[in-house]
Amino acid sequence: MKIKFSNLGCIKETELDLRPLTVIIGPNNSGKTYIAYSIYGLWQRVARNIRINEIQNLDFREEQEGNWSIPIDEKLFEFFIKDAEETAKKFQGSLLESFFQDSSNKLFSQTSFEMIIDPQDVRKAINKLIQQEVFSLEPFFSTDEISLKISQKNNFLLFQMQSKNKEESINFRELFLPFHNSPEIVFIYLFKQALFSNSLPLPLPAERNAFINTYKMLANRRYKLLKETQRELFSISSSSTRQLDLLKEQGDIRYPQPVEDFLDFLSDIELQKIPKINPINKNEFQKLADEIEKHLQNKNKTNLKPTKLGGKEIKVLVKKGLEIDIYNASSSIKQLAPLLLYLRYRASKGDFLVIDEPEMNLHPESQAKLLEALSILVNLGVRILLTTHSPYIMAHLNNLVNGNYENPEILKRQSSSLYLQDERAFLPMDKVSAYEMKDNKLVSLNDPDYGIRWDTLSDVSVDIQQKFFQIYEAGQEKADETED
Repeated sequence: MKIKFSNLGCIKETELDLRPLTVIIGPNNSGKTYIAYSIYGLWQRVARNIRINEIQNLDFREEQEGNWSIPIDEKLFEFFIKDAEETAKKFQGSLLESFFQDSSNKLFSQTSFEMIIDPQDVRKAINKLIQQEVFSLEPFFSTDEISLKISQKNNFLLFQMQSKNKEESINFRELFLPFHNSPEIVFIYLFKQALFSNSLPLPLPAERNAFINTYKMLANRRYKLLKETQRELFSISSSSTRQLDLLKEQGDIRYPQPVEDFLDFLSDIELQKIPKINPINKNEFQKLADEIEKHLQNKNKTNLKPTKLGGKEIKVLVKKGLEIDIYNASSSIKQLAPLLLYLRYRASKGDFLVIDEPEMNLHPESQAKLLEALSILVNLGVRILLTTHSPYIMAHLNNLVNGNYENPEILKRQSSSLYLQDERAFLPMDKVSAYEMKDNKLVSLNDPDYGIRWDTLSDVSVDIQQKFFQIYEAGQEKADETED
């Protein structure tokens, strides 16, 4: 899918092709983070939004009680394409100001977006539904006794509600009362989760290094402030401007929505019931977390540990019998902690990660290793958007798109040259889009014949080398003058 941006910070007009791995490199204050956060916000809204009035135009049919069908036709494709387009257009004005916490009400006053969905993306989402076959409906009905089976017959999608208790009679129409007796809403929601991933996106903002130390304090302060503000608002009758001023005067902690969501992620991870990880039966995400610790943390392990009073805290096992608090760990371990927590306790296929500056506090070799781990994560089914300043990441990205996918044996041999020596770190070119922020626009670095043309980013290296010669020559001239 493609996203067009207009009047976003210093960016007048630009376009991005969002693929399973999307990488944006550029200088400071060039708009990279604005683009990443905007995509995060658009993704959230398009995944959540359902245009109920438009659903009536689709040809849902109830074949018998608990069984429905819908034709896979142009009308269905057009519904999802238009839905994304309309939702993107509405992501502006006060919605955008609130998302970015823009108290000036001017920074994004002219900003607008356009989202273009390829019909092929809709087709892939339909195929994903059919391949998964059975879906839990617990998010809708607060029970795991009901499931939904999806299949295809001829050019129709078939939906069959199922009960685990074969003898129990269920009035399926009553189940849909909270949805205005419309099972179509549930089905459309499942479509959109397949099209826009299985869960809401997770941001890992550049501020994560500091927040991993302070998220408990920030969460407590936000809760206290909320209660105090509620009491104040109950006792006064005032305008929204007055309420905003009140929040400012009370020292509200105001962050863009992605940063707030990151803090919520840390709090949720701590509060949720953490199942004990079986060392013998780890999933692929947990195994990847182990590999990151092995290759980037000198085998130091980052984990959540229960406290004596019933809470949890992040601990780092540095050697047998010695655990340290996260705030006493190295900056690189703090930087990687949120990703490791995500992999161990939250990751699932279909997620969407937005990572701002993954290279922070990492040695160049560790940056390359982390990129390999993230590429493996993409091959495990997680979509990733990166913003970076690192030429090392771009250089190694070009290595990772040059694997020989036509010959598995060659690909296996090529993987021996990788840091993690894992062939899953290779990505085909059609899964990657890379951009440089240049002259307030996104310039594609994808080259069908070469790979990723990262050499266009070498201007600074050349400039530094040139300065050496200028300084050296100027020094020699001064020495010659002294001798004369």
